[in-house]
Amino acid sequence: MRRETQNILLVLLGGALLKISLNGTYLRYVKPAQLPWLIAAGAVMVAVAFISIGQDVIAARRPSGPVVDVHHHGSYSTWLLLLPVLAVFLIAPPALGEDSVNRASTRPPPPPTSSEAFGFAPLPAGDVIEQSMRDFVERAAWDRSGSLNTRTVQLTGFVVHKDPDTFIARMTISCCAADAYPVKVRLHGPGLDTLASDSWVKATVRIQPGTSNKDTLYVPTVDLVDIQPTAEPQDPYEY
Repeated sequence: MRRETQNILLVLLGGALLKISLNGTYLRYVKPAQLPWLIAAGAVMVAVAFISIGQDVIAARRPSGPVVDVHHHGSYSTWLLLLPVLAVFLIAPPALGEDSVNRASTRPPPPPTSSEAFGFAPLPAGDVIEQSMRDFVERAAWDRSGSLNTRTVQLTGFVVHKDPDTFIARMTISCCAADAYPVKVRLHGPGLDTLASDSWVKATVRIQPGTSNKDTLYVPTVDLVDIQPTAEPQDPYEY
């Protein structure tokens, strides 16, 4: 690979990392804690490229000996490396959605690490409390006190249809989108087939006690009290 090609690739790749870091779309790939590393990696790549370009310019201005005719045979495959970089610049990829949920095997929520944790912390006061999907599903599976049984909860997620059922779900990641897996609840109520797939909603629900168990792969069923459309969060994943 010629030095000019290397420099171009470094500038574009470093620029792509800086672009997704600064406009927030990096959240579609990795968790927020990775932001400093992305910025540092992008800045280093761009700096190395411009240092190399500067060295080439200085070397070109120096007196040189006899010109040697050297033919550089570039490889077209090298330029294919530009395609994913250009895709980052030109296309904002959607977050993982219904298709990813339906393709993934349902993963039971991990049990608490100690026997004391099975009690969970008390839920906050209020007629309607807001919870993350992951917290709700874990509590439904492992909270021995049944603290959700008499509470009304608001969950934010995207709509997933898998005949004959309708769910709301969020993707949970440990490090990056490559290890994402879904957490979801099954909705029970009228008019669910009219909800658009992958549309983001705020759902007010009440759990059906006992529905999160081994037979349901710890996917709880909830009675739908109210559902309203909402904008996709800037960070679509949970952790």
